[in-house]
Amino acid sequence: MNVLILGLGQYAKGSGVSAALYFAKQGDDVCVTDLKTEKELAGNVKQLKKFKNVRFALGKHDLKDVRWADVIVRGPRVRKDSPEMKEAAKRDIETTSDIALFLSRCPVPVVGITGTRGKSTTTMMTYEIAVASKRWRKVWLGGNILNSPLNFLSQVKAGDLVILELSSFQLEGTGDAGLSPQIAVWTNLLRDHQDAYPDMDAYAEAKAQIFRHQTPEDVVLLPTDKHFNEYASEVPGYVYRFGKKTSEEVKLVAKTKLKVPGEHNIRNAEIAAAIALELGVKHSDIKKSLEAFKGLENRIQTIATIKGVDYVNDTTATTPDGTIAAINALQKPKRMLNLIFGGANKELDFTAVSKLLTKRKDVRVFLLPGTAKETLIKAFNKAKTHFEETADLAHAVERAQEESKKGDIVLLSPGCASFGFFKNEFDRGEQFVKIVKKLAKRK
Repeated sequence: MNVLILGLGQYAKGSGVSAALYFAKQGDDVCVTDLKTEKELAGNVKQLKKFKNVRFALGKHDLKDVRWADVIVRGPRVRKDSPEMKEAAKRDIETTSDIALFLSRCPVPVVGITGTRGKSTTTMMTYEIAVASKRWRKVWLGGNILNSPLNFLSQVKAGDLVILELSSFQLEGTGDAGLSPQIAVWTNLLRDHQDAYPDMDAYAEAKAQIFRHQTPEDVVLLPTDKHFNEYASEVPGYVYRFGKKTSEEVKLVAKTKLKVPGEHNIRNAEIAAAIALELGVKHSDIKKSLEAFKGLENRIQTIATIKGVDYVNDTTATTPDGTIAAINALQKPKRMLNLIFGGANKELDFTAVSKLLTKRKDVRVFLLPGTAKETLIKAFNKAKTHFEETADLAHAVERAQEESKKGDIVLLSPGCASFGFFKNEFDRGEQFVKIVKKLAKRK
C-alpha cells in the first residue's frame, strides 16, 4: 500500500513516527509529511531514514501526497477541516490513526481512560495496581502518555492487559473507525481545547467516542455527576457510576494513605480503584499500590527546596481548572504561594481562577507572556486580582524567588498551553527545572 503519515511529530514514541515504523516494517511504501522542518524533527527522521521504502515531505503538506495515498494515518492534532483531510474525503481515501489501528488488531482486552483532568495520573495508578496484582502475564501502557501502542502491538499475547490514556483528539480517530475499548473510563468533563472545537458539546462528543462503539458485553465507568446521566443512558453495554459516598472504591480510598496531595488526587485514586475492582483486583493489592504511588513528573512535583522554599513543577496544568486544583492541594497556613501563570490561549474562561486568586491573600501571581496575556489581564483587572507581568519564564522564577521566604512555595502551574515559547508543556517543565537548578547552584 501507499501509506501517508500526516504529521510525524517530535515525540520519539509518538503516534506519527510509530505508525511510520509500523508500516515501513511491513514493507509498505510510506510518505511522511509534517509542517515542521527536518531539523525540528531530526530525532524521528533519523529513526526512519534507514528504510528505503520511506520518503519525506517536511516543512509543508502537499495535496499530491494525499492523492498518492491508499491509506492516510492522521496525527491527533490534524483537524478534519484541514485541506488535506478535505481532499482525502473528496477522494474517499481511507483514513485511520495509530490508536484505531491498534484497537482493530489488539488480541486482548483494552482499558481506555479519558477525561479533561487527571487522566494521566488515573492511568498510571491503574497501571501500577494492575502490575502489582500479578493477574496478567504482562500489563502494557500507552496512548496519550507518550507511547503509541503500535510500539508494542506485535508483543501483546493472550493473558495480557492493555491500559491506554486517550485524549479527545485520539478518540476522534477511533470514533471515525467505529472502535471503542472494552473497558471505557471517562473521568470528568471540564472546559478545554476551545481553540480546536466549536463548542463544549463538540468537545464532549469527541470524548464520548470512548464508549459509543462498544458492544453489549463491554463496560463503561462514568462519574455520578448529573450531566453524565444522558451519556449513561446511551451506553451500549454495562454502566458503572463511580464516586458515590457509599460505593466500594470511595470506602477503600478513605482507608488509604496517599502520598500525592489534593482532593483531585483522592478522586483520581477512587477512579483507579473502581477500574481495578471492575478488573477483579483484590482490595489489599489496590490499597498497597495506591499508598506506594508517588505521582508523576510535571504534576505538582516538588523538584527542589532552596533555602526553605519549595519549587513545584505543575506544567501539565494547561487549563485554569488544573491550576485551581494545584492551589487548593498546596494550601497551608502561614506560607505564601508564588504562582507562575499564563501562556498560550485555548479560548478558555479565566473568571473562576481570577476570583480565587483575588480571594486568596496567600497567593502572588507572576504573569508569563503569551497569546493569553491580554485575556488574562482583562480577567484579573475585572476581578481585582493583583499580578506582576514578567518577561519570560526565567524572569518569573527570579521574581518569585526574590519575593519568597522560608516555608513558601514557587509554583509553575500555568493554566494555559505552551505553544509559542516552548515545544510543548513538557519542554516548559524541563526549562523550569533547568532554571531552578541554576538558582540552586547560585544560592
